[in-house]
Amino acid sequence: MIRSLSFILFFLSLIHHSFAQSHQKRKVLFLGNSYTYVNNLPQLIKDIALANGDTLVFDSNCPGGHTFNNHFNNATSLAKINAQAWDCVILQAQSQEPSFSPGQVAAQTLPYAIKLDSLIKNNNNCSETVFYETWGRKYGDASNCGSYPPICTYIGMQNRLRASYKLFADTTQSIMAPAGEAWRKSIAQNPTLELYSSDQSHPSLEGSYLTACVFYETLFHKSVLSNTYTAGVSSINASFLQQIAHDVVNDSLAIWNLGKHTPYAPFTKTYLGGADFQFNSSSPLFSNQWYFGDGGTSTSINPTHTFALNQMFTVSHVVTNACGKDSATLFFDTFLSGLHSIANQELLAVFPNPAQNILYINATSSYKIYDVLGNLCLLGNKSDIINIESLRSGVYFIELSSFNSSKKTRFVKE
Repeated sequence: MIRSLSFILFFLSLIHHSFAQSHQKRKVLFLGNSYTYVNNLPQLIKDIALANGDTLVFDSNCPGGHTFNNHFNNATSLAKINAQAWDCVILQAQSQEPSFSPGQVAAQTLPYAIKLDSLIKNNNNCSETVFYETWGRKYGDASNCGSYPPICTYIGMQNRLRASYKLFADTTQSIMAPAGEAWRKSIAQNPTLELYSSDQSHPSLEGSYLTACVFYETLFHKSVLSNTYTAGVSSINASFLQQIAHDVVNDSLAIWNLGKHTPYAPFTKTYLGGADFQFNSSSPLFSNQWYFGDGGTSTSINPTHTFALNQMFTVSHVVTNACGKDSATLFFDTFLSGLHSIANQELLAVFPNPAQNILYINATSSYKIYDVLGNLCLLGNKSDIINIESLRSGVYFIELSSFNSSKKTRFVKE
């Protein structure tokens, strides 16, 4: 059944986009404290990478309670910085210090962030410093609330942490890994999923897994979605946390400085009408090379291209600077679909995606599922768990409708 009188063009990338990148190896040093060593965060990242065919070689120095000042004066930390040419060095401050007043952070913490970054880049000019944004304590910082009331609540403390880590990254032209922002979004969307351990400060296994997913996307520039390594977290929770990490990292690349100071190849696209699309680089300051899969190429930062209809294409993007390159490839087709445009619709989250037999959605509403030709395949009443076992393998749209609004998104049935 065709639902729309006006046919529009969809990339399969709008239905199911997949960035394909070659297997990568990253050498990473972690300098932090207990927020890094609890649940062995570096090993979690390594295992997630391994499940996606990538390799993380790491070392760490994470004494409990260590500040940037402590690391700058720690012989072990200094020796590890100079031990080899690291791809990335992760810097995590003491959990409370960056949430203090802006004046105190500027005087007490920022100078040592700058000094550590200088040591890292003096050892290897192509190393990336990555500031590990942590999270506010579950009920705020009771021990320092009296002297600085903004951190008396979780939200107040989280806002200060975000501002300070953004300051560290911007001042040193480095990257911010937004773990704390992923925690914020997870707590807002699923407050019953406990990210904290019993002390209401350190991470539970789920909290560390979410943080590891953020780091995988930040370090490897690849999607964590559908990663098979769950670290003992339930598959439902792991899929949810993967989606949160993916959304937080990719929705604000410029804020986290991804692509600003080092090459970052994953890209976005904009439908211009007809068969015309614009592709948007996240690395405008570097060399951009585009391959559109039909013989066309471009060296523009944000090129436009006209494709033939009803064909398969592969768009590749390579970003290069003096330290190396990053690449991403997007597979899609230009087949016509009878569905209404979802360009201006509010999207909903579904997971896992791809899915096999069960699909979970972040809303409870009546639903309809259509194939790419607009044929109605499934419908049902309010539910946040949908059995899709009867569907054939392929790409589908799901639409949730309420009295005055609708939400749409796409998923893949394996």
